[in-house]
Amino acid sequence: MDRQLLKTFVTVAESGSFSAAALLLHCVQSNVTARIRRLEHQLGGTLFERGRSGARLTQLGERLRHHADDLLMRFELAERDLLDAAGGSAPLRLGAMETTAAVRLPPLLKALTQACPTAPISLHTGPTAELLSLVWDRKLEAAFVAGPVDLGRFRSILAFREALVEVRAAEAGGNRPLLAFRGGCSYRAVAENWLRSLGRSDTPILEMGTLDGILGCVEAGMGFAVAPEAAVAAYRNVDALRARALPRALALSETFLAWRSDNRMPKAHGALCDLIANIQPDGSIEREGAPEPRSKTD
Repeated sequence: MDRQLLKTFVTVAESGSFSAAALLLHCVQSNVTARIRRLEHQLGGTLFERGRSGARLTQLGERLRHHADDLLMRFELAERDLLDAAGGSAPLRLGAMETTAAVRLPPLLKALTQACPTAPISLHTGPTAELLSLVWDRKLEAAFVAGPVDLGRFRSILAFREALVEVRAAEAGGNRPLLAFRGGCSYRAVAENWLRSLGRSDTPILEMGTLDGILGCVEAGMGFAVAPEAAVAAYRNVDALRARALPRALALSETFLAWRSDNRMPKAHGALCDLIANIQPDGSIEREGAPEPRSKTD
């Protein structure tokens, strides 16, 4: 069965229409229609009923939908295995929290591309809950997330330890909103726990999409944030900010590289683990004499 046809079928089923699938697949609608017709011809039946409300799966379509994700996953795993065997060129799809991507990953990803020059590497940013969901759904191979990690579903290694601080504009005072990422962000969860402990659970929260945007609005006096100390220190106008340590019980945040426990680790993933195991206190990476990475088991 042709993988392109299967992928087109799944996209139509998920998006609910041929036109929406064409946009997602970056092709014209006639191509989507032709692929579905080819697949229907191979299977000997109709897969979709089309109407004003979109495309609805037929009984045969429902049966194919039951198998399609597993078939596509098997295609992908086989292709990745062969690419790795032929020269370590299987792609590595990584996820990371916004702050980790901005502050911690640039030197690490530079070293990784040097160690695995033929492996395409991509990065998706988002909150921890979203990233773990993408890893579990096999849409990412691994992700940098806040611990603790569910050891029943994932393997992980400790990547970074962060000291969390409350940050405000140097001249700001009074009660201000909390500036934070959307729900599922571990730093936001820490901030909300801290505010509850202070009896300030009714503090308004303004959601923002980027770390730089959050710190820029903090600088403008629009509110305060909870962020890693290293991220605040790297801000372009750090002198305009005032950071204060959180209570000891909340101040330490650990970032792990996590992946599905049943995933076969491609070569680029193994190289990334080796690099993480040799990150020095100053952020540099010592490549010689690298110890084997240790999975988190306690």
